[in-house]
Amino acid sequence: MEIRPLTNTTPGPQGLDALGATAASAATQAPPETPAAAPTLEPAVKLDIGTNGNKARYIQDPDTSSIVFQVVDPNSGNVIEQLPSETALRNRAYDSTHAPRGSQAGGLSRVA
Repeated sequence: MEIRPLTNTTPGPQGLDALGATAASAATQAPPETPAAAPTLEPAVKLDIGTNGNKARYIQDPDTSSIVFQVVDPNSGNVIEQLPSETALRNRAYDSTHAPRGSQAGGLSRVA
């Protein structure tokens, strides 16, 4: 293996002088062009808080003891929307009646 001295040096400023030269050249450059007139954008979400004549109520489901939110039509008395849904309430009631009697929530036993 042979070690040879470098005979080729890079022309131009070196070290801290190079930093000053590049910073000075960057400061003399023209600023980037800005767009003339950007079109105004519509909001991504539109919120309508108008009244539609429906009544909202909270009730307690007798089978699951869960609180249920309902939107009711005031003219007919029919439920328009409900959270949780009737299907979810039926599933909860089924699970609570068919669960093993001695089990705790989460499957943990408190008996040593």
